Amino acid sequence: MGRPKNEDRPKSLERSERPVRVPINGLRDKLTVIGQEEGWHYCWVNDDEVPRYQLGGYEFADHDCIIGHRKVDSAARIGGKISMAVGNGITGYLMRITQEDYDEDRRHELAEIAAREASMKKTLNSSDDGRYGKVEIEQNRPIAR
Repeated sequence: MGRPKNEDRPKSLERSERPVRVPINGLRDKLTVIGQEEGWHYCWVNDDEVPRYQLGGYEFADHDCIIGHRKVDSAARIGGKISMAVGNGITGYLMRITQEDYDEDRRHELAEIAAREASMKKTLNSSDDGRYGKVEIEQNRPIAR
């Protein structure tokens, strides 16, 4: 036995064929979904939230995909649904919605946030409550695509 001979080791030009190395003290990405289909938005949903997401148009992702890094406690399929233990006895299910519907939901959410911020600015800058000064709320980076 012993150390492998140099001809058995990958050459520097062939190192791109090696699997991606994850440092032992680094973070492991357990919930990444590799193999997402184009035109869909994917997310993990806790088991108690599944009915609400289904009413919103989400469906269970049931196609072949790879979940996270290679590990012993990898994702399982329960009745064709991809699931993962996410902690404290909670199971997360991989669900998806069309990107078009997701973007529409996101625009609606951002409109609600903008309305709340406008209301806060109006109330805080009105001086009706005897306070003085000015409040400015800036958003440096866009939240949605």
